[in-house]
Amino acid sequence: MKIRKPIKAIAFVAAVGLTLSACAGTDAKDSGNADNGATNDDALTSQVEEDFDLDALIAAAQEEGPITIYDNSSAVEDMAAAFSEKYGIEATGVKVDSSEALEMVARESESGNVQGDVIAIQDLPGLTNNLLPAGHVYSWIPGDLYDDIEESQRDPLVMVSDPNFWSYNTEVYDSCPVDNVWAFTDEEWNGKVAMEDPAGANKIIDWFSQMDQFLQDDMEVAYEDYFGTPYEGENAVQDWVIAMAENDPILTDSNEDISAAVGAPGQTDPPMGLMASSKFRNVEEKGYYQGVCEGIEPFVGIAAPKAIVIATNSENQNAAKLYVHFAMTEEGIAPQIGDGKYSSNTSIVQPDDPSEAGRHRENVFFFDNAGANVDWQMRQDWQDLWRMSNK
Repeated sequence: MKIRKPIKAIAFVAAVGLTLSACAGTDAKDSGNADNGATNDDALTSQVEEDFDLDALIAAAQEEGPITIYDNSSAVEDMAAAFSEKYGIEATGVKVDSSEALEMVARESESGNVQGDVIAIQDLPGLTNNLLPAGHVYSWIPGDLYDDIEESQRDPLVMVSDPNFWSYNTEVYDSCPVDNVWAFTDEEWNGKVAMEDPAGANKIIDWFSQMDQFLQDDMEVAYEDYFGTPYEGENAVQDWVIAMAENDPILTDSNEDISAAVGAPGQTDPPMGLMASSKFRNVEEKGYYQGVCEGIEPFVGIAAPKAIVIATNSENQNAAKLYVHFAMTEEGIAPQIGDGKYSSNTSIVQPDDPSEAGRHRENVFFFDNAGANVDWQMRQDWQDLWRMSNK
């Protein structure tokens, strides 16, 4: 492999005064109803129904009224319809983005007029530092599924993780032209990496924070593999983020735009991109040329979590719990994992999708719920860092 000239290490902490908190755990209190029948695992703030009885829950839920589910995916409509057909309980799925959900759920709870019984929300730091500690919602795990749920995704309960993969144009390249994320900091890829703009995407900002907490060693190893010399700076992740920002990436607020930039036919020098798994359907639907960068160090992509919680003051607690259980099963989550999302229930077989997400899972960087508090605390610092560097 060609040895590249190492980038100049940046003393980021001294330069901008970023102070990382060592407290990565969640402080969310147990905010469920006192009579909801759940017990709490000592290591979790999520409530775990240890003596779970599905038949009893179904019977109790069918005595209650209708429920409404908030989710940022339109697939919630299909999930709600399937739930209603299976259990005979009226359920309505409403597409609500994460920022709206944070406001709506808090407002409904404070006014005593709860409309959303179940909330699936992708802004996990906002959830664990806003809705949960305020007591507006609580996280509940049915005991029959507990052991199958990824340990890092139990507190709060994660329904799915949404992957974005490093992607390239398969019409121009026979295989991925990059084997290491540090390549994106080289002049060769200046202005040729498409991604969501971190200044407006909390998911990307939280990704930086998660890497900073949990991926330092891997980024140092990848640095040495790429440049041929050990990393000698203070913080490999922060140096990588700065170098990425300075290398003039193509920034957008749309994964559809990333897909077009990377995969549109007829290009001679296409960019690469960090693209949502769902956009690989454009290969068939639009004739795009897109492939996943298998084997790229230290991760083929990232997977942002979407939690599922219950409104504390919902009038239909049992029906809401039954929906959570349904959403954590293969039958219930099918409408959302068909485009590459990963259920946190590891017993579910990943279906085929255009991105072949199931084949890449072991090499994906999943967010760890334990870092959510730090993600929340450091959002402004990471945004400031990106803006300062991306000039």
